[in-house]
Amino acid sequence: MSTNDKTYFIDAQTGTSFNTEIFLKHYWQQKPVIIKNFFPNFADPIDENDLAGLAQESDVDARIISNRQGNWHVEQGPISDFEEACRGKWTLLVQGVDKYVPDVAPILAPFSFVPDWRLDDLMVSFSTTGAGVGAHIDQYDVFLVQGKGKRRWRVGKPADYKEVCPHPKLRQIEGFEPVIDVTCEPGDVVYVPPGWPHDGATIEDSLTYSVGYRAPDNLQLAESLAMMLDKGARNYRFTDAGRAIQSSSALVNASDIAALKQQLIDAINSEDFTLSLLEAMSEQGVPEFPLEDEVTLEQISNEFAAGISFAPAPGIRALICDGKRGLPRALYVNGSQFAFAKSDQEWFEVLASGAVLNATCCQDAPSFTFLETLTTLVNNGYWEWAED
Repeated sequence: MSTNDKTYFIDAQTGTSFNTEIFLKHYWQQKPVIIKNFFPNFADPIDENDLAGLAQESDVDARIISNRQGNWHVEQGPISDFEEACRGKWTLLVQGVDKYVPDVAPILAPFSFVPDWRLDDLMVSFSTTGAGVGAHIDQYDVFLVQGKGKRRWRVGKPADYKEVCPHPKLRQIEGFEPVIDVTCEPGDVVYVPPGWPHDGATIEDSLTYSVGYRAPDNLQLAESLAMMLDKGARNYRFTDAGRAIQSSSALVNASDIAALKQQLIDAINSEDFTLSLLEAMSEQGVPEFPLEDEVTLEQISNEFAAGISFAPAPGIRALICDGKRGLPRALYVNGSQFAFAKSDQEWFEVLASGAVLNATCCQDAPSFTFLETLTTLVNNGYWEWAED
């Protein structure tokens, strides 16, 4: 490690221990940091063969980025010919692995101090010695968890860097002066905030787990507003009864501009937009695997009463609102809302926690509303029968 600034370094096992409160106060969205030994005795829950299997599936977002004698190549998945794609120094990247492989969930668990709605997905990459994807800048937070092998990570300060595109599907920058230059070993983590340039180079064939976060921009928020208005909610027209005479018909009146803005502001401040936002915040793009033979409410009720357990499908992260501070009392799963009464809140909180769910979780018996919601979630493929 060549960085001399200790403010960029935390050792979770010796010296300074990792503290989530300190991290959120001094690092989150402010500056990068190396967290050595964050996962002590780290063991990979997946290997490159598993990744290759996922990369062959049509519904999985995967790509291979390679550099062959100074020339960059990108092969977008599904990958059918690995021998052709994996030439030179190459990296296989697979998005959303948490949606397909339940064994990777423990990698996400320690980062739960950031709300679930901010979490995008877990990308896993395998890279050969000397490989990388080039220096680049991301507009989202990321924790880079080192698996097997070793990688050298360099991180620089935000600045106006020249962007280069050596391939139509690659956006890189020319270079930067690093404030962090570190070799990561299994269990080490590098946190990179949005806008900080970084570059990873593989020292030994290695796996990297990228815990990425989403941060909606105004365009995405406007899309949620447009969806609400398209459904007819709060889609009012401009009115100007009692308007005053003005000197010129060509003159734009400042009060008209203010009224038009207020019309939009009223729509944004409405409960309808709150619901539209919550639906968007819970949207995960999780692949739906609905049951071919749907189960009935009666079946789920009987199985629940008999002690059968249920658990969320891989990658499912439900959101919940407790009915306070003007928010509805509801559960949100992948863009769908499930309202519930205050008396059901304990059951729905257990459901949202992602824990294994059975009849012993709460003292009171589950209500019709809860069992109906569970039935819908099972039929949609979002919840499953838990394995023993």
